[in-house]
Amino acid sequence: MPLRGSPSICVFGDSHIACIKHALDEGLVTPPDGGLEFWGASGPAFRGIHLKRGRLQPMHDEARAQVQMISETGRESLAAEDFDAFLFVGSRLRSQSYVVPMLWRLQDDSGFLSEAVRAAILDRWLMGCRSYRAACTFAGTGKTRVFFAPASFMNDHVLDEKVIARSINQQATAAQRAELWDGIARRMDQDGIGLIAQPEETVTRGCLTRAEFASSRAIELQDPVHKNGAFGALILKELFARLASDPGRAASAAVDVPA
Repeated sequence: MPLRGSPSICVFGDSHIACIKHALDEGLVTPPDGGLEFWGASGPAFRGIHLKRGRLQPMHDEARAQVQMISETGRESLAAEDFDAFLFVGSRLRSQSYVVPMLWRLQDDSGFLSEAVRAAILDRWLMGCRSYRAACTFAGTGKTRVFFAPASFMNDHVLDEKVIARSINQQATAAQRAELWDGIARRMDQDGIGLIAQPEETVTRGCLTRAEFASSRAIELQDPVHKNGAFGALILKELFARLASDPGRAASAAVDVPA
């Protein structure tokens, strides 16, 4: 039964959740009245978070320390019923691992794959990610809504051009990317999970992320993966819009979409 008022939201993930926090800290979006809480761990410590008896929990000291630092609430574990909605960000589900090679496959007839083979590759990518399996468990309870924003494409102007030339299909089109994202969304929907795809306006050169959406010191630190508050704001606005337009099983119909 839908809850009243604005939903409480948990942003779960690895270091990729930083872009979401930057968006809030910079005032680019306003969280709903129900509140928004962060939970997770960065770096190797993220691997120490496991789903046990229906709860995500840190299993060793390093993971526990990271969780406490990121959550800032003292919350020691997560269960589906703890929040009205969950946004999994990054969480080791890397777009590069599926979208990039599939864009090469779409380039010419020699890369043709049957629907059955494509479905098997997609299923292996999703279900091979422990965090995605946890998201499926949460969604399957019917007690919360679950969304997943996979880790985004690599940042432009950071990777070596020789690496880009041999690994990135720079001729890939928006229509081809949309085809792949649509397939991912349909597959996730079977598990009760809403996909939040990388916003098209952030993409350049086939499947790289525009430099203006990279983390502030991406070039200096040679950081190909992390994003800034502008990127995080796009993800949050999409989440808030989805919650507002389709309240679903455990979300509110009264979410205001921030400007």
